[in-house]
Amino acid sequence: RQHLADPGFVEQIEKLRDLAVDPALEDADFVKKAAVGQKIAQAGHKDPRIMQALMALQGQGLLVDEKDIKKAEDFGDMKRREPVQLREMQLVKDLMDPDEAKAKGNQYFKEGDFSAALAHYEKGVEILRARDQVQASAIATLLSNSAQCFLKLKWPDRAKKSASMAIATIRHVQDESFDQSKLFFRRAMANEQLGDFGMAVDDMARALRQAKQSDLSLAEQHRLKGEVDRLKKLKASDEERSTKKKKEQENEQTAEIQRVQGEKLQEKKVQEHNVPSTEYLKEQDFTHWTTRQIQQAVKGVVHTGDSGCRIETGELNEDQSKIQASITTKKGIRALYYEMDLHISWKGKAAKKLKLDDGPGDLMGVIRVYNIAHDTKFELGGDENTSYIYSLGWDHRVTG
Repeated sequence: RQHLADPGFVEQIEKLRDLAVDPALEDADFVKKAAVGQKIAQAGHKDPRIMQALMALQGQGLLVDEKDIKKAEDFGDMKRREPVQLREMQLVKDLMDPDEAKAKGNQYFKEGDFSAALAHYEKGVEILRARDQVQASAIATLLSNSAQCFLKLKWPDRAKKSASMAIATIRHVQDESFDQSKLFFRRAMANEQLGDFGMAVDDMARALRQAKQSDLSLAEQHRLKGEVDRLKKLKASDEERSTKKKKEQENEQTAEIQRVQGEKLQEKKVQEHNVPSTEYLKEQDFTHWTTRQIQQAVKGVVHTGDSGCRIETGELNEDQSKIQASITTKKGIRALYYEMDLHISWKGKAAKKLKLDDGPGDLMGVIRVYNIAHDTKFELGGDENTSYIYSLGWDHRVTG
């Protein structure tokens, strides 16, 4: 019974009922009937409340607590419940005084019961709107308080709507005496939660202007100024991420073309007495030759650190490495295709001044360099889809 106040639960129950009483099932075969039963069972596995209802129909009890429901919500198995449920509705059903609703809402808010506070603020708005004459400031205050509750409950879209309704209410009556700084502040916070940092900056700047017009304390103005600066940084960071993501998408599109077409090579000079190939497409495998070249290139690379430590690469591990290379000729145009995943051993020697007296001073390990291909490149801090990637491994049990 307690879940019947939630529209999402009621909607799901009605869908399952329609499935169960579908007239087409009367003449359906066993397979179709079993499929319907499976859908109902799956709904019960996803939503603990549905499972509880199904068990009740079987004459069996099932205890479902808040933890079970919250887990299903977090996993996305069930639609998120409305912030005001049956419990909160019962708290406000007998209220007739908007001031009493506001006062009780404030008390619940202080106690951290934001759902109960929200129910009282919304009840206060409902009572006021039922009257012929009412002060716009009273409705705006309750809507503002509702917006704050929605923010606490992580419903930013509804917080934004409540704050916008409060702002519209004050503008409608052109009440210049009402301090709107909280309204714009709360809408800015809602925009931040929604990821709309541009609107968040605009609203926070408006909150600051309203605070100055209302001659609020310098401390409050300073706080709002800090919020404006904070949101500007978030906006800049978000724009930077968007630009980087766009660039990554462009790089991936370019890489996709190169992945298909290969790395174009210079045309091979053909002696006059040679007869050109009449083949439309020709491919030559250079994997073996490339492997031998890589073996020579990676062995014996030495790096000496500022402290005097020394690292030297060893052999290429062919069993773990993957090297493929080929050159195709299509209509006389040559293209190189290659893909590499290299595993190379290395040995490190500690600097004399840093070596522990009881330590071995030497360390062995493996470096893996992968995502090497004709459509990727070496770029420090680059996009992982279009850049080389490396990882370094060693025996962590060895110290010194």
